Amino acid sequence: MTSMEQKIAELRKRMRDVTPLDDEENFFTSDETLARFLKSRDWNLDEAERMLKATVEYRRETRPLRLDCEWCHKRPGFHSMRQIGFDESGRPVMYSNFMQTSTHKNSLDDSITHCTYLIEQAKKTMKPGVTTWVFIIDCTGMTLQSCNPKLGYGVTQIMSNHYPERLGLVICLNHSPVFHGVWKAIKVFLHPNTVSKMKLVRSKSRILSTFQKYFPDELTNWLMDEIRLNKTKPLPKAQQEFWNKPAELSAHDPRGCPSYVKDFIEPFLHKSQSKDRLNVHIPHPNIVDSIEKRVTAVTLSPEEARELAKARAVTMETGGSESDDENYEIEISEEFQIPKGANKLPVSDMLS
Repeated sequence: MTSMEQKIAELRKRMRDVTPLDDEENFFTSDETLARFLKSRDWNLDEAERMLKATVEYRRETRPLRLDCEWCHKRPGFHSMRQIGFDESGRPVMYSNFMQTSTHKNSLDDSITHCTYLIEQAKKTMKPGVTTWVFIIDCTGMTLQSCNPKLGYGVTQIMSNHYPERLGLVICLNHSPVFHGVWKAIKVFLHPNTVSKMKLVRSKSRILSTFQKYFPDELTNWLMDEIRLNKTKPLPKAQQEFWNKPAELSAHDPRGCPSYVKDFIEPFLHKSQSKDRLNVHIPHPNIVDSIEKRVTAVTLSPEEARELAKARAVTMETGGSESDDENYEIEISEEFQIPKGANKLPVSDMLS
């Protein structure tokens, strides 16, 4: 037995008096979970034990397998982030575009809830041996109200504490002055290994080459079409309501690439009737609402209309540049800043 195997066995032994979780009895006894938590703490048994026990109680309290995003159900498109396919290694790929959201003012609660829902559902699509996922964030239309240092730090802190060694890659597209201001503020709290997982891509040629490096042709083609359509002014209704099946079979489907739609969206209604629903992958909440024909109509308040106009103005101001190496300085008000005294995130965390 190797040293690592011995530590996995010892951590399992230390966890044997912990009451199993109702929905996932084997969560903290599997080799995969034990190894992730040990690796995230540099194989320090005491630290891994404390972290894993805290995560077990967190999952006992939040019951993430049953979590739903009420914000999306109440206001379709509240979050645009959704799973849309898989990379060449079989890792789930999530995509978001700020122009597709129906609101441009997010809180820590709604962001954590939606992100947790998304990754818990993505786990159900992961084949044996796949342990990480990929995020693609199109910053077109990004404002400080929708994404800011305080919000980003809060979400990353929760994910690093309870989802260690899960994120393989983040690709940020069309990064704007707002993004650079947010990234500059958050980056100082991250280890260099974490920062290296972030790929900032803006020029059209690099976007395509980056996609071709990591994704199969099907997903690359889908992404290039999706990004192009989301830059259209005004945004087409089919893209704004990304949860709906396209009216024509030949049209671009914003719900995801063809294989993901075929394997996980089209069969959902039938699979959801299963007694084993907790193990059925559930797509974006509004895709589910559309399938079940219960999508709520979206109306903008005056404040939301102003935020949308601001997002569109940001897009028009920064949409022409093709540089990948731009530097911007922006002023971030105190309400959006990371709290004073905030701790740096661990060396091995969600983003490591």
